[in-house]
Amino acid sequence: MAGFGQSGAPRIGVIIPACDEEMCIAPVLEELLGSIDPATHVIAVGVNGSTDRTAEIARSYPVVVSETEDRGYGFGCQHAIDSLTQGYPSVQAYVFYAADGASDPADLRAFLTAYDEGYAMVIGTRTGTRTNWAAMSLSHVIANVGLGLWCAILTGRWFSDLGPHRLIDRLLFEAIAPREMTFGWTIEAQIAAARLAAPIREVPVRERERIAGEQKVSGVTWRRTFDIGCRILAAGWRTRRRWRGRLQHWAVESPAELDAIGADRS
Repeated sequence: MAGFGQSGAPRIGVIIPACDEEMCIAPVLEELLGSIDPATHVIAVGVNGSTDRTAEIARSYPVVVSETEDRGYGFGCQHAIDSLTQGYPSVQAYVFYAADGASDPADLRAFLTAYDEGYAMVIGTRTGTRTNWAAMSLSHVIANVGLGLWCAILTGRWFSDLGPHRLIDRLLFEAIAPREMTFGWTIEAQIAAARLAAPIREVPVRERERIAGEQKVSGVTWRRTFDIGCRILAAGWRTRRRWRGRLQHWAVESPAELDAIGADRS
């Protein structure tokens, strides 16, 4: 495991799940490292199911790198978080960031501003900004608007997007205890946070075209988009059923408190 600022106490962990991104990871890390303050931010790359040199390249930079043979967005995120929290217990929140260049480091300021204002989850929304549509296929835009509506139906709270570029408070993340490790990772956190009555805010973010390589989700065929969308819808429904109750305050202290409000965590 590599890292920077070992003697410091960064409060923000930037989580980058990466699978077969050897052509993208270097420029992404270079841009991000040039944009953040290492005294307050630490980067963790979760390499999941890769068959290329993604991990090797990432280790040449001053970041935390973890690897798992399990392929899936959630596996990459969770392994990165596990490694990060072991080395940096001071981290208070996680920002999820794309390994392919789609995320813009300039948007981090909006996330941190909202977080400092008291929002435990800050979701980057892309669908309402027309300049993003050039980087998002029509099927991608329609799917994310629809998934945001599905989240709204399941939670009673309006969402305009299922944006993966987001910030989650560490305590909220631990209360959610994600279990959807593939396509359902993002919607699970969104629905669970709403059911936990966590303060949530949406902020507009930029969506950029990937630097190189192949898209894993967006930019695929309509048929593939439909298949992935159905999997995400199902994950959302499973999450809604699991979180049957609702907390008045999301910062729970123990699993017993979750049991008391009816959250099925088995």
